[in-house]
Amino acid sequence: MAHIGVLRALEQRSLKPDFIAGTSAGSLVGALYASGKSTAEIEALASNIFWPKLLGSRGLVEFCRDNLPRTFAELAIPFSVVVTALPSRHLKVFDSGELVPAIAASCAMPWLFRRVKIEDCFYTDGGWACVLPAKVCREHGCRNVVSSDVWWRASVARKTGFRTTGRFADQIYSHQYMEAVRNSDLVIHPPIPAMGILPGQQGLRSLIRSGEAEAVKTMAGWHPVIA
Repeated sequence: MAHIGVLRALEQRSLKPDFIAGTSAGSLVGALYASGKSTAEIEALASNIFWPKLLGSRGLVEFCRDNLPRTFAELAIPFSVVVTALPSRHLKVFDSGELVPAIAASCAMPWLFRRVKIEDCFYTDGGWACVLPAKVCREHGCRNVVSSDVWWRASVARKTGFRTTGRFADQIYSHQYMEAVRNSDLVIHPPIPAMGILPGQQGLRSLIRSGEAEAVKTMAGWHPVIA
């Protein structure tokens, strides 16, 4: 939900992405935005669903089929979904074919969902292989990469005083996370309020406000490179 607020702050600056990559829950929000929906429309969808329903694979698939195009080709903005291949745990990027299975795989948290089969392969939560897909954006030729980071481990590390520029950053944050930071022009870290974990309108609004406020603060004084 915090990603919605980040996207709203971009809208306020008339910044519309040319390309979006999403992993785990970010793949769902990213796909909704890539489909052409505004942040107001995405918030309205979120307000009309009891969000714990999306933690079940059936509820997530039904939601996606009701609110998203069938294929990547039908999206208004080019979009990539990051998943983790099994058993190798290597990163796999989907950017063509059917959209819903890719999102279901990227959101397939191992302790809640079964693995997702696409063709002859199995996949799980994209966050295992790539928690922040900035490099995917850079590889698609993006000149300005803005990352919305809601990874709990990075949040805990920052709160305890460990910086991504510190001596042990690669060990604390993980190599793939540090690579994502290096491939980002801006990394926005929305604080996740305790109220945000509660289902309901108050929790929803607190998360969106948190994402928007942090994005506005992080983008202050930043001017994207214009091609």
